[in-house]
Amino acid sequence: MADSPKQILESIPNLVKAQDAAALVTLQDHSDKKVRKAARKAIHKLRSRGVEIPDAATARAWQTGSLDDLRGELEPTAMVDLMGMPGMTRIMLTLPDPDSRGILVLCTLNGADQIADFGGYVQTDGQRTRLTRDWTRRFPNRKVPVDWAKARVRWGRNQTIAGGNPVSSDLNDLLEQLGDDPSERPKNFIGELLADIEATPIADKTDALLMAAGVNRWPPVLDMQPVLEKVNEQKPDLDQETPETERESLLMENAKGNEEIRKSLAGAVANLLDDAAIGLWLDEKDADAKAVLELATQLRQSDTPEQLPWVVRLYGMQIFSTLMALSQQGQIPENFMDMARQARAS
Repeated sequence: MADSPKQILESIPNLVKAQDAAALVTLQDHSDKKVRKAARKAIHKLRSRGVEIPDAATARAWQTGSLDDLRGELEPTAMVDLMGMPGMTRIMLTLPDPDSRGILVLCTLNGADQIADFGGYVQTDGQRTRLTRDWTRRFPNRKVPVDWAKARVRWGRNQTIAGGNPVSSDLNDLLEQLGDDPSERPKNFIGELLADIEATPIADKTDALLMAAGVNRWPPVLDMQPVLEKVNEQKPDLDQETPETERESLLMENAKGNEEIRKSLAGAVANLLDDAAIGLWLDEKDADAKAVLELATQLRQSDTPEQLPWVVRLYGMQIFSTLMALSQQGQIPENFMDMARQARAS
């Protein structure tokens, strides 16, 4: 073989895993001592497992490929996880190298598109094969564009630096492999894929859509405490007996004109919903995915997103998240528990 002894040695564990006895037999008389030893040890392991070992002549007649053939398809793969860390988007990239081991990129982005965590790791062919195989089994009919994933990581780097935060040296070292620097936030690739899909009706199923998008599991993204305090001042006797329409009206009225909430809705919330739509698409829930994508679009395009009718349902989920976060910190202000329960009841 023309491949280096080092490359061949790295490939042997994969050949054992694939029970490729024929390939190993062609290596047992290799000119490199380490390769011979590793191949013979691997053959012994397969034989002990009951794998039939062909003779050398048969193996050579069968095995005509190079190490590239043994390493499998050296195509990059992109993966997206929206459920592992609520309120975060995790992008994974396998970047194989035809001349050596590949790279695994793990990048976690928050709602502001800034990088919350990043790692670049050496990845063997076997690790890459297992990861991509498991991903394909979970989502056999869906493929995340690699260029989109790379651009999101690069965009995340830009936003992190613009926010005055440092980025990982691992990320800086991988810029060449991640492609060109995008000039704007990469457009969600599922938009075109869902162009002919009829979206789930938003008005009728707002709660179900938000929960499908995982909004009920998000950490606090909106600062709802000032709104709740205003509601309490305006109607201190608000309770669960108060009509739902009145509770919702009070929330909407006191959120109106709140610049911080308005900015967060058009920014972080819209970004998270945009990404959540990808998760629904991966699960082949296309109608829901398109509807959630439309929610994100409404937030970005509206001059007063805090007044969109369906947003009150999101307020309720964010109030409950805020309550849980404050409870864990032991920092629940006086009357906040009652206010949160009242608003959550809506």
